Amino acid sequence: MHGLQGREMEQLFLLMTDTLPIGVAVLDLDLRLLFINRRHAELNRIPITEQLGHPIRDYLPQVADVVEPKLRFVLETGIPLVRQEIRGDAPGKENGKLFRLASYYPRRDESGNICGILALIQDASIDSFEAQVAEESKQRLLRVLDNLFAFVGLLDLDGTVLECNRAPLEAAGIAIEDVRGKKLWDAYWWSHDAQAGEQLKDAISRCRNGEIVRYDVHAKMIDDSRMWVDFMLAPLRDETGKITHLIPSGIDISKRHDSEAALHQSEDRYRSVIESSDDAIITKSLEGIITGWNPAAERLLGYTSREALGKPITFLFPAPLLSEEQHLLRRIANGERIPPFDTVRIHKDGHLVDVSITISPLRDRNGKVIGACKLAHDIGSKKRQWEALEQALEEKTALLHEVHHRVKNNLQIVSSLLNLQARQASEDVARVLGESQGRIRAMALVHQLLYDSEMMSEIELSEFINRLIALTVASHDTAKLGIKLQYSGPGKPVFMSAHRMIPLGLVINELILNSIKHAFPADWLVGQGPLQACIDIRLQEVSDDKLHLQVADNGRGLATEFNWDAAKGLGTQLIPMFVAQLHGEMTTSSTASGSCFTIALSPKRKGIV
Repeated sequence: MHGLQGREMEQLFLLMTDTLPIGVAVLDLDLRLLFINRRHAELNRIPITEQLGHPIRDYLPQVADVVEPKLRFVLETGIPLVRQEIRGDAPGKENGKLFRLASYYPRRDESGNICGILALIQDASIDSFEAQVAEESKQRLLRVLDNLFAFVGLLDLDGTVLECNRAPLEAAGIAIEDVRGKKLWDAYWWSHDAQAGEQLKDAISRCRNGEIVRYDVHAKMIDDSRMWVDFMLAPLRDETGKITHLIPSGIDISKRHDSEAALHQSEDRYRSVIESSDDAIITKSLEGIITGWNPAAERLLGYTSREALGKPITFLFPAPLLSEEQHLLRRIANGERIPPFDTVRIHKDGHLVDVSITISPLRDRNGKVIGACKLAHDIGSKKRQWEALEQALEEKTALLHEVHHRVKNNLQIVSSLLNLQARQASEDVARVLGESQGRIRAMALVHQLLYDSEMMSEIELSEFINRLIALTVASHDTAKLGIKLQYSGPGKPVFMSAHRMIPLGLVINELILNSIKHAFPADWLVGQGPLQACIDIRLQEVSDDKLHLQVADNGRGLATEFNWDAAKGLGTQLIPMFVAQLHGEMTTSSTASGSCFTIALSPKRKGIV
């Protein structure tokens, strides 16, 4: 569970909400609805599709004037509002009234910035049986939270610990009785550091006054080990806005902290390489103005950084070579990388210096070219300089491999959690969780192949599809179902960019799953004689700029009234969305001999999708 952090916890929570009798909704910063579960849609008496992407004023104008100020309060302050009474005219009922209890919580992204709102909605007029079911569902959610490795607690206003979930207790090897009734700063987690205790006292004092406090802290864990925790303390308010309790929470960021430390160390090494490099490193703007000048440039050309910065780089050029710079700047502006070339430059004392120049474009975070970086060195030092650059590249590549490895591991943890949850769930819920596992496995496979690949940005399609089919066969036991899965490819390697592999893997997974679930019902197979149920996946190169992916079966075919726009199943709703992300076009055909789904893809460049 140690790998589960903010984003993964949110995904797992959203997967589980659709079975709850409590309304759940997720809104963005503009109060548009991003997610709504089935119960919330039933409360509103409006189809989910007519609510998604719209602000509350569009689909529930009866209560917008009451709800919108509360939502904006949460967005502006980051303070949750719990059990707010919402009253108004009921949608879809003439002269009907609604009475709901709503709780609004701020959502935060990985950087801790507020990115939206999580709303929990309960019909306050439900009868006692429904209330009991809602409470049981709430308790199930609390048990899930208790099993996630996230720190959550409840404090009195003076800092006394009232409640604490199981994760931080088990991590520290203590029981709730060891901390309940104590001041938080006196608890085991901070006993190693008096300064951490004082910091907590200050945070509690500030939080009592309505401030949300957040910082990273080193906590003591079992066997006197240490863990970096992203710690937050927030006030809990009642319906009148009065602060009644304080809520401490935190997540394990030890791995992230180690990664950031490694990144800072790498940056320090990189800066050290530049400062101590024997090669001159000079940066310039697209107008040819010098913006960077390392000590080696001073040693090579005689000018100090104060003398060189801000001047046009052409003051280093012999007169016959002035036209060279304009030509280079045009190529740099087009994003070209200039191959190494030998030339001469003028030293401060006037003599000519023979140098080998390598020029690379400098880009901002959006990839826009903003300048150029020049490396100038003598011919004899070329090998030594390239070795230093290659070492820096290897460090970045190793770090990227590690990122894919950790993402893959975290997805596998989520898949395992869904598997554990499915064992205790009803058949229908277990089936839904199993389908979610398939989607997660498809995403994890992309990161596994990237981790195993040397290219890091592209994946060979046939290898990916074959491994995805193997995962499907193993997870659904298709041999026991009597269904054969087979794949045929174009006969030569075809690569796809990494960012498009996840939607492609998910759409293949959904199409195969739909065929397994619906193409071969038992009552239909009875009348088909010795038919071998088969799902055929094909990848065909139609032309230099077009690729066809087909998923076909020899089952009973689609219902005559089937329509993608009217499809209600999650899988059939996801498929068009994934195809759109791929910028592809899908066609569907169906006969009494089976169905076929064809997706046309256009390569970005020859040989690469």
